[in-house]
Amino acid sequence: MRQIRRHPARTGRRVRTRSLALLTAVAVLLSATAACQGGGRPDDGPVDPYDPAAIRYGLAPQPHPDVTYQPDVVLVGGGGDAVRSVTGDGLTWRIDPEADRADELAPGKVMFLTSRAVGRVVDVHREGGDLAVTMSPVELTEVVRDGEFRTDAPVALDRPIAYSAGTPSWTVADLPPGAGPRGGIGGGAPLGRSRLLPVGAPAPRPPAPPARLSGSETAKAGDLQLTTECCRDGVTARFDYDDSEIRMHGSVTLVMQRPAATFYLAISGGTVTRAEFSITGGAGLRVSVKAGTKVGNSRNLSKSIVVPTQFSIPIGTILGIPFSATVDQSLEIKTAFSAKDGRLDAAGEYSLTGAFGYGYRRPYWGPISPGGFAVRNSLTNSITGISLGASGLLVTYDAKFTVGIGALGFTAGLFVGMRASVGASLGSGAGLIVCRGAGLGVTMRYGISYSIPKVVADIVNFFLRTFNTRPIKQRGELGDETVVVKRSETVPPDVPLCVV
Repeated sequence: MRQIRRHPARTGRRVRTRSLALLTAVAVLLSATAACQGGGRPDDGPVDPYDPAAIRYGLAPQPHPDVTYQPDVVLVGGGGDAVRSVTGDGLTWRIDPEADRADELAPGKVMFLTSRAVGRVVDVHREGGDLAVTMSPVELTEVVRDGEFRTDAPVALDRPIAYSAGTPSWTVADLPPGAGPRGGIGGGAPLGRSRLLPVGAPAPRPPAPPARLSGSETAKAGDLQLTTECCRDGVTARFDYDDSEIRMHGSVTLVMQRPAATFYLAISGGTVTRAEFSITGGAGLRVSVKAGTKVGNSRNLSKSIVVPTQFSIPIGTILGIPFSATVDQSLEIKTAFSAKDGRLDAAGEYSLTGAFGYGYRRPYWGPISPGGFAVRNSLTNSITGISLGASGLLVTYDAKFTVGIGALGFTAGLFVGMRASVGASLGSGAGLIVCRGAGLGVTMRYGISYSIPKVVADIVNFFLRTFNTRPIKQRGELGDETVVVKRSETVPPDVPLCVV
């Protein structure tokens, strides 16, 4: 049999080649594993949440061995330093195309650049020297597959960053005709959500105004001016509306004393298995409203208002995830004047004590509701006005606290919201007896993931049709709600004519 003699040098080369191939394969495998776990450590950018770049665009995520990201998540390097601009709605980010891993972005991937620049990519293309990335909102479990996150101590909500969307088209929307205060004169304020009228084409999308370290922000949309405040003494929305026929101004405050947030979140296999979230600092409600009309029942006010400002308090980087506590607000304002030159004023204050939030251990929920309800200043006793016919108004205020990632209404994470509906009514001043009545309803809603107003979802979906992507849901959350207070106050004077 013929023997084959191997050349020593050639054999060595083959061994080295096989070794190199093996090492390359191992390196690729480790790289893929590290990428899934958040390895590869991109350039993180600023680490101080109050660095100018971090204030404007958010903190960068940092890879951590105890966190596994979903396989389609791309951690782009550079943090806020890699961002050139973002549209006011938070959907399109112009970034440095040379940022680490930016070349991996493609439709269907999830970009995670900062605590605010995170979402599923629906379009990516070059615009001049920038990379324009348009995203749709994601749920937290679309970003993290496995991880356990918690605060070591309560986080004070006392140093907020104000983010404004400018004056987007979705700030103010009309509610459908006939959606005025229900329940009749003297009836209570109903709970529930109102259907918004269809929206038209979205307005142009300018860059977002600069963010700033502030607990107060003012926005104007048409005949409406909004001023919002947060968070040391609570959360406030002040509104002024004047279209020369109807005037209305007032404020609603969720009263708190040095609020602080704590949370715990466990995700396993892309599913939330346990969650806890609470806000301490007590709670109360203060409302003051003045409304007047020159046109009576020929036209009443019926508006839904999404406050285009989000307050964000950095919690810090927990296992590489830059969490923030955010506060979003919305209002519904409705009047029901039946005569010209009518006026209705009302003010009241109510107290609630204790923390509010929830605990969740799959599949069970346990809400933590504030208690100790008390009337400090009765809304009913303060109602005054002048009108030849009956008058009424209803103000519904919603303040939502979220711990998570994302921008504006698309923040995904753990949330708890307080929704208060306050109604006031005044009988005709033409009779001998003037009836006054008021109603108060407070619900607490809570859950996991994101929840956005319908009018915002409609606008976003109209815009996303351009990219042939599936529409986003108004609510992506797992959660529930519970009634905290439902009360109709005594109607003075206590005579049959006033009880409806």
